[in-house]
Amino acid sequence: MNDTELIGRALGGDEGAQRALYEANYGAAFRLAYVLLQDVCDAEEVVQDAFVYVLRNLHRYDLERGPFWAWLRVVLMSRCRNKRRRQRLPQVSLEVLDAAGQVPADPTPASDPAGVLERLGTRQVVWRALREVSPGARDALVLRFYEGLSYAEIAEALGCSADAARARVAHGKTQLRRLLGASEEVVRERGIARIAKAG
Repeated sequence: MNDTELIGRALGGDEGAQRALYEANYGAAFRLAYVLLQDVCDAEEVVQDAFVYVLRNLHRYDLERGPFWAWLRVVLMSRCRNKRRRQRLPQVSLEVLDAAGQVPADPTPASDPAGVLERLGTRQVVWRALREVSPGARDALVLRFYEGLSYAEIAEALGCSADAARARVAHGKTQLRRLLGASEEVVRERGIARIAKAG
């Protein structure tokens, strides 16, 4: 059964169809939320909230505007932005804590953040840098390189124009290059490509 048939049945009160919509889209929704929020619990919470909204508002879904996943993605992006706004917690780097003598001594290799980061390679370096990119640019980068969306699709997901979406991606790439101290080619081929593989 395709999404259109499932939505028709779900609108008629068929709980099996609602569950099928959920199961068909949960994996992609969770991966996207996790990439944006970098926290399993937050990603699960946001995905559940997004599904509750779309399943309660299926009558608002317009097949003419695109597939169900595109609508769910717009709702999910909005929920992720709201979650980040509510959580604006200060972040302190391990280097700052180490300089202040506040990193606990632990002799196990797994406790050495620099060693772990080195072993994990470029992918983790890019993830870390991506967290430092401004939220709007980060969202655009994730949608462009992780989700593989066009600028028009990014614009729809973020509620902006295609030109603004293109500018956010360009701004994000500039920030990543600065953060990584790398050329655009390294950011594109080693960084963003690995982000997609990590999901």
